[in-house]
Amino acid sequence: MKITKFLHLHMSDLWLVLRSIVLYALSLVAIRLVGKRTIGQLSPFDLLVIVILGAAVAIPMEDEKLPFTHGLIPIVMVTLISWIISKIVLRSRRIENILQGKPSVLIENGEVVVKNMKQERISMTDLAVMLREKNVNNIQDVQEAVLEPNGILSVILKPECQPLRPKDVGISTDEGVHPTVLVMDGEVVYDNLDRVRLGLPQLVRELADQGIYRLESVKAMTLDETGKASIQRQDRSES
Repeated sequence: MKITKFLHLHMSDLWLVLRSIVLYALSLVAIRLVGKRTIGQLSPFDLLVIVILGAAVAIPMEDEKLPFTHGLIPIVMVTLISWIISKIVLRSRRIENILQGKPSVLIENGEVVVKNMKQERISMTDLAVMLREKNVNNIQDVQEAVLEPNGILSVILKPECQPLRPKDVGISTDEGVHPTVLVMDGEVVYDNLDRVRLGLPQLVRELADQGIYRLESVKAMTLDETGKASIQRQDRSES
């Protein structure tokens, strides 16, 4: 009671706090039900859902004179409508194009598609910025650049401009190209051990299978993404 008097809190304030917590929780549930696409890749339809949810929650959260149901009903209805439309979109590509929009080709075979640029209201400066975000500095290097419905630019480089892949230099991905160091100079790298979800007993057992019973005799031990371990022993002259 002393705390509430000191902060000048009334029962109406506590009720407002409770309303805020409940509406926040319901909004979070609604976003989760709508799907991860709404969070990561906003299309025009997804953006509309977010805006409506924000408006539906904000006013009842701040105004205690409004009935609690004035915030609850819009959240439930928007979530339900969004869920139904998402199911319809999965069954009809035509409706998906209407609601989500269609991809637009901005660059084709190193040349800018001016018509689509004007249609999407994108300037050359905007395009240059979007390309730089993809680490592309020369339009001539682009085989195809597509503006997706969510506003993200997808870029495919010409074959001669694409970065080298493991198989281009004769490396088989089955061999693993990203080894993780587990032991270095006789010391266990525990952070990496946790990252690959390998316990210390398993590490010791792996070393024992290779005839190694002392960590001090290991110069380096790595584990690649295929689960293959590579062990380098200490030179006798070093030990």
